[in-house]
Amino acid sequence: MPQSVPPPNFEKVVAALFEQEGWQIIAAPSDSKEYDIELKRNDECIAVQLKNHRAKVHAGQLERFIDFLEQPDAARFTKGFLISASGFTPSAFTYMRTEEVVDVALGSFRHDRLVWEEGDSPPPPPRPDVTYIGVFTCKGGVGKTTISAHLAGAFALNGYDVMLIDLDRQSNLRKLLGDGVYIPSPRGKLGATITVLNYDEWQEEEYPDTRIVICDCSPEYDANPEEFIKKFKYCLIPTTLNPLGINKNADVIQRTFKAIRRTNTDAELFVLINNYHSEENRRNEVLNDILKTEFKAMMADDPRCHYIDPEAVAVRFSKQLLYWGYHIVENGKPQLAFREVGGRSLPRQDFLKLLDYLEHHTQLETVKSVKAK
Repeated sequence: MPQSVPPPNFEKVVAALFEQEGWQIIAAPSDSKEYDIELKRNDECIAVQLKNHRAKVHAGQLERFIDFLEQPDAARFTKGFLISASGFTPSAFTYMRTEEVVDVALGSFRHDRLVWEEGDSPPPPPRPDVTYIGVFTCKGGVGKTTISAHLAGAFALNGYDVMLIDLDRQSNLRKLLGDGVYIPSPRGKLGATITVLNYDEWQEEEYPDTRIVICDCSPEYDANPEEFIKKFKYCLIPTTLNPLGINKNADVIQRTFKAIRRTNTDAELFVLINNYHSEENRRNEVLNDILKTEFKAMMADDPRCHYIDPEAVAVRFSKQLLYWGYHIVENGKPQLAFREVGGRSLPRQDFLKLLDYLEHHTQLETVKSVKAK
């Protein structure tokens, strides 16, 4: 059933609905960007943020609203309501579950009424094709294997079984994850699996339920099997905002993209900032402008070439990712760096936001694998 179109006076309509339920309505200050309406009733004081957009609200927008509620200026609010005219992405629901958010409620405006979401994303429509994603490198130590594994983890957190193919001769995926890992569901439901294979072990017809394949590519471009490069629908190259190597990295990334284009003319190509120190605002701004400029000409010539601005999505520096793989030293069970520290997991948040970004800026439609009967 199609969703009703919200009225142009969306805020007034939503406020009227709350007023009918006995809430006192207080308009937010004119300079407020973080909430639109304040609700009061008895001892409750609630900040309401409205999203009247065609696109669904994603995990990054949810995280920003949560961060606002944790600021001293928002201390009077007992809870927050995030109301969307178009619903929420699967990763927004996953964020709510994995971060165990209790002081924010999600509501959708449907057919002239508010519907409070239960926290489970609706099942995505089936699609017969397998989506191949390649993660490349511009030089050693930029986090290619880490990005591959944890992007697979973001898919798994959303309930999708994922195949990780190790195209790197060093076989770091196998060293870190063995034959694969199981990602349990936060709510006691069946989780999802990440299976690790070498390139010669992957036969698409042997895994008819698999819909997502992520390849950890070889740093030697010509060592990557051409049959995989032809299949890639999305290619990511992680890099860092390093002042000494930024120009060299940009040159290597451009040459890698051009090499991919000689074999694959349709793939969406992305530059992703890894190991991002978000507290270095001024330095990041300068370095980001320099690196972004390096790709302006390429993006102008190739509409499928994208530079992901770290203000939108970046993989932040964290000790969880820095020490990921320490389970090898302890002879422990293979795992991803999604363990909570202080009640939160920065890697889990960032890779859910990355998945949201890819879905929003491309035609990517992830498909939950059908469990074999």
